[in-house]
Amino acid sequence: MIPVELGHQGDFGDKWLIMYVNPFANGALHRAVMPLRVWKPLSSFRLAWLVASTVTLVSGAWGATANTLPPLVFRDTLRSGQLGPEMVAIPAGHFRMGCDRRAERDCPRRRRPLRDVRFETPFALSKYEVTFEDYDRYLVARGGARHDEADDAGWGRGRRPVINVTRADALAYAAWLSAETGERYRLPSEAEWEYAIRAGTTTKWWWGDEFVPGRANCPDCGSRWEGRTAPVGSFPPNPWGLHDMAGNVMEMLLDCWHSDYKTLPADGTARTTPGRGWDTDDAGNCETHAVRGGGWMFVRDYTRSSRRLALSYEYYGAFLGIRLARDIDDDQATLLRRVRD
Repeated sequence: MIPVELGHQGDFGDKWLIMYVNPFANGALHRAVMPLRVWKPLSSFRLAWLVASTVTLVSGAWGATANTLPPLVFRDTLRSGQLGPEMVAIPAGHFRMGCDRRAERDCPRRRRPLRDVRFETPFALSKYEVTFEDYDRYLVARGGARHDEADDAGWGRGRRPVINVTRADALAYAAWLSAETGERYRLPSEAEWEYAIRAGTTTKWWWGDEFVPGRANCPDCGSRWEGRTAPVGSFPPNPWGLHDMAGNVMEMLLDCWHSDYKTLPADGTARTTPGRGWDTDDAGNCETHAVRGGGWMFVRDYTRSSRRLALSYEYYGAFLGIRLARDIDDDQATLLRRVRD
């Protein structure tokens, strides 16, 4: 189906918006494939709706109610003219993080107490776990040889998630992307990660309370890649267009590990001070951080949206990978709300 231009374009300051949508059928939007490009002459910000299938945004997303629209996917331009990783704009909104042991049997201390978290502005997460293709571009750009670092365990590089990288490696990659694009890339907070995987759901997994085989890569998930990583995007995305949030590789987060949610910020920001009773280095920095998502070597219970684990700062391995977050500034957020409304 070829998108048609509806003539919806405008000059928003230094930003030009050109929207395309597919033909309408019987007075209703038949299939929402809406490439959107935003050009800022003095920056690298480009935005494009690239996803062919429609998804449902929950009430409150972009100030709208129960809209069925494709996710907003974009790629920033690097200094070389190449493109950075695909990023998905996550809408502002709120959710409840944690559990109530009076209402749930499975409510351990590490998920208590139940907290209300509100995101006042949108942010972005990478559509896929960072791939070897993305990471190797960084290694080459900084003068290294891609095979000298981040061993692929013999499974192949390309579109597989990068593995055998440390937290310091992930932070350095995010800092490089930030310098290349002029935008702020980072690891997601624990609250951002759970808000994004849930995508408005409250069930054990984003697809429901019962596990569905073939939705994730793990030892008992019914995946043909059991025992190794799968190429990113091999499984269906969640309702906000994010792939492999459940399974494939465990994903690093910005937060220091805390044993419960008592000090969880209500605005969804990361807890970057050490949790009580946990080790710190000589400078007082936390040595243990939160990770999420399960992975190819963890049973499916670890792929649940609420499941959280702790991992040493220096650890790396074949089951640990990266998903990036990116800040969306006020001008960009205003434009996105205008598009959604």
